[in-house]
Amino acid sequence: GILSTFKGLAKGVAKDLAGNLLDKFKCKITGC
Repeated sequence: GILSTFKGLAKGVAKDLAGNLLDKFKCKITGC
């Protein structure tokens, strides 16, 4: 239903945000 769709969207957004933060963090450590 709509709730599970919303949950899936939220998960995807959280994943993207976490990925972006990880990339920035890696860049600080390894210099990209």
